[in-house]
Amino acid sequence: MLATAFRLSLALALTGPGDPVPVSSSARLQLLPDGLVKRQFILDCTGCHQFDAQVTQPDGAPRSRDEWVAAVRRMLGFAGATTGFPVIAAGRDPEATADWLSRELARAASPASLPPPPAIGEAEVREYLMPEAGDLPHDVAVDGNGDVIVTGMFSHVMYRLDPVSGGFTTVALPAERGGPRAVEVDAGGAWWVLLGGPQLMARYAPATGTWKTWPMGMYPHSVALDSSGAAWFNGHFSRDPEVVGRIDPATGGSTAFQVPLHPTMGTLPGGPVPYELRTGPDGRIWGSELQGNRIFALTPATGKFEIYPLPTPVSGPRRFDVAPNGDLWIPAYANNRLIRLEPASGKFTEYELPIPDALPYVARVDPARNVVWLGTGAADAALSFDLTTKRFTVYPLPSQGALVRHLSIDPKTHDLWLAYGASPGRIPARIARLRVTR
Repeated sequence: MLATAFRLSLALALTGPGDPVPVSSSARLQLLPDGLVKRQFILDCTGCHQFDAQVTQPDGAPRSRDEWVAAVRRMLGFAGATTGFPVIAAGRDPEATADWLSRELARAASPASLPPPPAIGEAEVREYLMPEAGDLPHDVAVDGNGDVIVTGMFSHVMYRLDPVSGGFTTVALPAERGGPRAVEVDAGGAWWVLLGGPQLMARYAPATGTWKTWPMGMYPHSVALDSSGAAWFNGHFSRDPEVVGRIDPATGGSTAFQVPLHPTMGTLPGGPVPYELRTGPDGRIWGSELQGNRIFALTPATGKFEIYPLPTPVSGPRRFDVAPNGDLWIPAYANNRLIRLEPASGKFTEYELPIPDALPYVARVDPARNVVWLGTGAADAALSFDLTTKRFTVYPLPSQGALVRHLSIDPKTHDLWLAYGASPGRIPARIARLRVTR
């Protein structure tokens, strides 16, 4: 069974030059002791790429303590709290991190007991290689024709994928080195794309092949659309103030809303790291803070915010979704839980994933199947969670190293589309279609 195979592989991990058998990143993470230190490490050090053999054994042998120090310092130079891309928390210390990793990985002991094996679902998974192997398909969406829209974040183009032929066509961006991060398709078929480099909101009309853009004045992360036709964005690294913005395409005007200051991170380097944005059925705009461990709701008409701190510290809420009944389904990336938030009562319910350290990255609700889909960052798998039975089903993916950064559901076929996105990429960039066969 899948979970048992993951557990058995632990005894083989990190014990000699190279891996005797393929070992998933989730299995490697299971070698580290659970707790707050581990959750913060997961949040700081596994979001861009997996915790795989290239990290733990880059030359076929375990890293030494000094090598871990050098590796952490290098990562802090790229994404530390005082850099231009501050996704790592301000408290990350290379020496302490190296001490912990070298000590715990050297033990390399299997857990004392095995978890119950998860239910394995039956599905057909087809993978589509991106035109550029080193690209980062950050987001994926499905339009009304069944075509799949993909952001080429590193190639600086948008892609349209024909699921039947497997062919990609490109759509040029309206700005140089646009770095498209996020995409949503509106009811009329227009694409709403966040261009990170030039800090522009862009709308593409496929019928005419034309773009229209609006300045945001900040580097964004996510885009959400409301029923009035407005587009929302968040400042990925805004903190004092943390900003959510609204663009009205009818007038071209923009409005900024300041999220209540995070009580401990708002004034520190790095900050709470604003992440996902979604629109609720009542028109409220919901957001998550990756490092800040909060969920918030904004009522646009009043500008009022409601704040919901997560019950477990350093859970790492990433790309959540809002169900038609208004419930939020939140992937707790560092805490390996799917969390339900009932806004009316403020009640949180946590559901532990059946694969330890799978790292749930993104959740999307499929009302037709009555499930929540999860993409994982470390297990090379997608999971569904049945909203009636409250049970998970695991769907293994064909490729090891499949860090699933985004999901989209085809509203007609109910196929699940997944974007594998890592930086640096461990495997050639690809998109996958998962079709449940039973």
